[in-house]
Amino acid sequence: MWMHNGGIADFHLIKRKLQASLSDELFAVPQGNTDSEWAFALFLSFLPNPKAKSFTPNVLKKAMLSCIAQLNQWAREAKITEPSLMNFCITDGKSVVATRYVSSRTDEAASLWFSSGTMFHEYAPGGHYRMTKSDKRENIFMIASEPLTFEKADWMEIPSNTIIVITPKMNILQIPIIDEFYVPASAENKRLGDFAATKGLLSRGQVTNEQDDTPPNEPVSGL
Repeated sequence: MWMHNGGIADFHLIKRKLQASLSDELFAVPQGNTDSEWAFALFLSFLPNPKAKSFTPNVLKKAMLSCIAQLNQWAREAKITEPSLMNFCITDGKSVVATRYVSSRTDEAASLWFSSGTMFHEYAPGGHYRMTKSDKRENIFMIASEPLTFEKADWMEIPSNTIIVITPKMNILQIPIIDEFYVPASAENKRLGDFAATKGLLSRGQVTNEQDDTPPNEPVSGL
């Protein structure tokens, strides 16, 4: 299963290169013309065996990083200057690999959060849910573009330009993506959220525009 929240800038300028890089079999995978489905086909091309039913977390991680690196290379060659928002997520049913990523050193990526615990339950009538932890082990992980509940303590924001890996043993790893758009953690809070916000892909509470009077807890949009 594949997910993309964001957009590949000026995709029409690199689409032909992407298509030409695929085998005939993978070229037939997309059923439409969106950047998301063609990015999925590109991701599949970096797997040792795209037909396999399961993969190690490391194989999925390497394919994801290669996919992003290739898209960035084609963007440079096409002299595309607008950043691409590449929040991707892939799972084979056993492992999950997701990214919060933007091809910029100064802009914030589309928002991405995760929550973990032992039970996600309705604690009050009217659809009020929260994550609870009854022991040290966690057997539930949720990844979403915005917090799904009003319980702030349940959710942790994933930093921009990070890849997150959930293993079959329910371990979670957050790894910075070290490339030309990487900035040290100490400088992460200097990224500006206006670009992602204009695309409707950032929670209002993260926007740096001081004239924005939307309540902090009100999300803009997301998956």
